Amino acid sequence: MATLSQVGIAGVGNGILMPKLKNKWRVTFVGIGANQGDSKDLSLQAVNLTRPNLTFEEVPLHRYNSTSYIAGKHVWEPMTLTVEDDITGKASQIIQNQLEAQQKLIGADGPWLATAATASQYKFGAIIEMLDGDERVTERWKMEGCWIMTVDYGDLDYAASEASTITVTMRFDHARQELEGTKLGTAVGGTV
Repeated sequence: MATLSQVGIAGVGNGILMPKLKNKWRVTFVGIGANQGDSKDLSLQAVNLTRPNLTFEEVPLHRYNSTSYIAGKHVWEPMTLTVEDDITGKASQIIQNQLEAQQKLIGADGPWLATAATASQYKFGAIIEMLDGDERVTERWKMEGCWIMTVDYGDLDYAASEASTITVTMRFDHARQELEGTKLGTAVGGTV
């Protein structure tokens, strides 16, 4: 019978590190929906979320008979958030308030299709926290300059009995990652 001290990789070490679990997380929002009300109802309904993905453009350096590559500009890929559409409509209302802040779609209380004068009027922040199964945060992502790119209100089906969902694609300007055991405020790629 094997024990934990016998499990490992030859030449690397013994033991097993506990992985972060995909179902131990929470997301909170700062300033979504142009600060109209509390965003906790959106956080409570979250069921699926992609973590930030970073891509660097590759820049080829052509020389006499070879090519080398260096990192160019970086791009944060959009994130996808899936929320259950609650019977009270609270989560949906927060999304609608955010869409109205980005561009007046309904036009009930102002000019139709009017956009905000600056992006700072509608951009919001998002915080993703990986948890250890209790209250301790093991990883934190802070996204800045978020806005909604797309909203998919899903389909309806008489034959289905699962919850109705809303899928939101969010674009953001920058992300910072904080890990347990590191100094808070450390950004991906440097110190804040």
